[in-house]
Amino acid sequence: MSITYFGLCKLPVSEAQRRIAHIRRANPEWFDVILLLYDARPATGPFDRELALEFGVEPQSIFTLAVNDKERFSAILRDALEFVYEVFGTDDLVITHELELVHPPRQVHPPLKI
Repeated sequence: MSITYFGLCKLPVSEAQRRIAHIRRANPEWFDVILLLYDARPATGPFDRELALEFGVEPQSIFTLAVNDKERFSAILRDALEFVYEVFGTDDLVITHELELVHPPRQVHPPLKI
């Protein structure tokens, strides 16, 4: 069984992708080994906008975080997802677990200036 998180983002794909690249460079062990951080895509799928609106965000882009190392992910998951919120800012991003439950940030973050 796979474990997947989704980033529902108010930013355009190009800006989301720039932030994803920063996240990967800053912590490759988390985001290229334990979690796989996939590229952003436009929020144009048949249910992308409808699902995201249920979580309080009107997305322009969506990205996926998939658990790759099930033995080590629980030790870093909370910090890794918080780091994603820190880079994107909590006003521009909602992270969900399997598009079912919001994974809330621990605190409010402005977007990182990169």
